[in-house]
Amino acid sequence: MTKVRSSRTGLALPSLNVMVRIAEGLLAAGAALAVFRPDDRLHFASSGYMALYDVQPGDQTFNTIMRHCWETGQGPRIETDDIDDWLERANAKRRSEAVRQFEVDMVDGRWLLISETTLPDDWIILSVADLTTVKRREFRLASDRDAAITAAETDHLTGLFNRGATMKRFGHLVDRAVKSGEVFSAVLIDLDHFKSINDRFGHDCGDQVLAHFAASTAAVLRDRDIIGRVGGEEFLILMPGANINQACAVVERLQASLSDQRLTLRDVIVRYSFSAGVAEWEHGKTPDRLYRDADQALYAAKNAGRNRVRRAS
Repeated sequence: MTKVRSSRTGLALPSLNVMVRIAEGLLAAGAALAVFRPDDRLHFASSGYMALYDVQPGDQTFNTIMRHCWETGQGPRIETDDIDDWLERANAKRRSEAVRQFEVDMVDGRWLLISETTLPDDWIILSVADLTTVKRREFRLASDRDAAITAAETDHLTGLFNRGATMKRFGHLVDRAVKSGEVFSAVLIDLDHFKSINDRFGHDCGDQVLAHFAASTAAVLRDRDIIGRVGGEEFLILMPGANINQACAVVERLQASLSDQRLTLRDVIVRYSFSAGVAEWEHGKTPDRLYRDADQALYAAKNAGRNRVRRAS
């Protein structure tokens, strides 16, 4: 008998008997396979596929299988309040390509890779591979990467951004302002007489003051504001969307909040204050220029007696 050969590889195509053996082997190994007719009725499903999708006895279609999974909370994670809308969108993708692959997040925590092959006569063959181990490795690597980035950008004493991370965001904010014209302000803060706190109570107590200031400031600022420690006792606050008047009002609220607080260090109540310089971004100003404006305003606040807020001229 003449063997049929593939025009691509020149190898003999498998005979019907070999194909049956392949199918028997896949089924014996628990492979999840399914065949859908052109009208989307389920023609065949392996035990592995039926278990994954909790396929019920009787005549089933893609829609009835998915609707059952959604109603019972089994099988794929279908996060929608409108299953009819979800099915309409899902059916629009079916048969959209001759071969289509997509990932499915299962309710039980597994991840599957679905391979959908649409034959010329519109029959669909589905094969399912378990990606759970691969996905968990991806998630772990992503988590480790995010943790490494966070560690590299964090000032470990205060939990705020460090200088490098703060200045990077400063540059991004200026770039965005150049494109959109959105106003923002920069506030440079220096804790008053911080050296005397270290000299009197020790550096560990000075560290507690820095951490206390960081926590107190975070409680006053908006979620979109950015604060970082850019020096020993120096902090930079970036306030998107805030003009100089609004920024000064926030800084003054922070000063009032600190004046009402008591910090106990070694059984001694310590009160501290800060001086601040505020500058508003204008077209043409670089991050260095805006930082310098805020720094000059900060020195003006210090020269005026400290515990003050000054605006850049």
